[in-house]
Amino acid sequence: MVKGIAASPGYAVGDVFLLEEAEIVIQEEKIKPEMADAEWEKVKQAFAHTKMDLEKTKEDVAKRVGEDESAIFASHIMILEDPTLSDEIEKEIKEDNKNAVWATNHVFMGHAAIFAALDDDYMRERAADLKDIGNRVLKHLLGIHSSGLDDVTKPVILVANDLTPSQTARLDKQLIKGILTEIGGPTSHSAILARNLQIPAVVGCANLMQQLTQDSTIALDGFTGEVILNPSSDLAEEYQKKQKEYLERMEFLRESASRLAETKDGKRIEVAANIGKPENVKAVLDNGGEGIGLFRSEFLFLERSTMPSEEEQYAAYSQVAKEMDGRPVIIRTLDIGGDKQVDYLPIGHELNPFLGFRAIRLCLAEKDLFKIQLRAILRASSHGKLRIMFPMIATEAELLQALAVLDEAKAELRSQNIPFDEAIEVGIMIEIPSAALISDILAKHVDFFSIGSNDLIQYTFAADRMNEKVGYLYDPGHTAILRLIRLVVENAHREGKWVGVCGEMAGDPVFAKELIGVGVDELSMTATLIPQMKYEIAQLSYEELAKEAAEKLKR
Repeated sequence: MVKGIAASPGYAVGDVFLLEEAEIVIQEEKIKPEMADAEWEKVKQAFAHTKMDLEKTKEDVAKRVGEDESAIFASHIMILEDPTLSDEIEKEIKEDNKNAVWATNHVFMGHAAIFAALDDDYMRERAADLKDIGNRVLKHLLGIHSSGLDDVTKPVILVANDLTPSQTARLDKQLIKGILTEIGGPTSHSAILARNLQIPAVVGCANLMQQLTQDSTIALDGFTGEVILNPSSDLAEEYQKKQKEYLERMEFLRESASRLAETKDGKRIEVAANIGKPENVKAVLDNGGEGIGLFRSEFLFLERSTMPSEEEQYAAYSQVAKEMDGRPVIIRTLDIGGDKQVDYLPIGHELNPFLGFRAIRLCLAEKDLFKIQLRAILRASSHGKLRIMFPMIATEAELLQALAVLDEAKAELRSQNIPFDEAIEVGIMIEIPSAALISDILAKHVDFFSIGSNDLIQYTFAADRMNEKVGYLYDPGHTAILRLIRLVVENAHREGKWVGVCGEMAGDPVFAKELIGVGVDELSMTATLIPQMKYEIAQLSYEELAKEAAEKLKR
């Protein structure tokens, strides 16, 4: 048995298809100055052809998978159109006299390396997107058009070193019954596409391809990451049965997703979704989300060379408000800085970015930027039930400063006769222990709290959750975390305010039970987890969960 990383749920068993791509050979050559214009023209043509490819892929994915998933390729087009890339390639060719292929590869892979070195999972996975786009351009430059995927003619388990988003988008789920890769992570765009295509997938199976031939068979478990090479006929039959039962269960869950989440003794829990882009709203509604508990607004600020205007932000927030049709949407104000750098903001390099100049700290220092975003959210609030949430609040003084800027933005809109929701709710993320410890004070100034459990755990144990050497300290189930959360809930409820959780704990049925037991009112998670969570909540007794939580907190 081989152990990998579960990336897309489900079970699969079948013959192996080893994907072997044509090798892209990169040779550095010094060209004569008079050849530079011709080399640069090749690059421009390759960019143009790549853009056409991406637009075709985007349309195809929208038809076969959905509009939300096609947004991946819309972002690829935006990256391709970023003048930073083309300007750097042109400079390499015309000023440094490098050949087109080498210059293109050097620029794309250089930018990919920057993303790969970041501490943030999402940003690190964007390195794969840059490599995918760069390889598309290089193939056009080199005249490589074939793909091993064209040779798949029967149902198989696809095995590759890695799959790009472009390759994954082309997969025919009638032929590709499962995916195995030697590298990659569960947050990559390829993994996301595999989940939306409902193809079971396991990634991170190092050196797997050298253990297989085209005659091999494989069984894979997309829940545990287990891979069995050449399974017996009995085991193969067992995996086929498991997949049939899983698909039947998922259909049942989808049908019941529209129900309100309520324990069997009548405790209502609001189940909402975390999203990163307006295109994600469809998945929220399809999976029965009762609202959006976390809209990460930084998507508007990343992967671009200039700050988004008030109008751009207003358009995005308005789109989400309208599509959610009266359901609540919590927009987290800009949470960027530290490990998520953008060139046009004065953040700078930091030795410890997670404890640095980020989120509300940056916004309070860059008041004009902050006010533009607040104006955009307020204006959009006239189109739906929007809420504002400030991230990384550590002190009462920070919260009061943020509220003062919000009041200024409101006053400006009133003076300009621009409508907004005068009763818009305002909350904060509780992700720093100091905020949890003074939550009785903070609760007097806001309408709600949303606990960012990922950072709260990290900061409580002073343990970087991305560092495997101290990973043993990152423990969501530790009594210390539950005590902090209970303290926040009690302080909020005393002031008549509600509390949600938007970190990974919220989407895990085991930890969700503890959260409900200490009185959390809302759970916000990845949209696809909502049907399962609603089903789990309906089986629970709030009274029993409260007793179990009380016992654990005594230790």
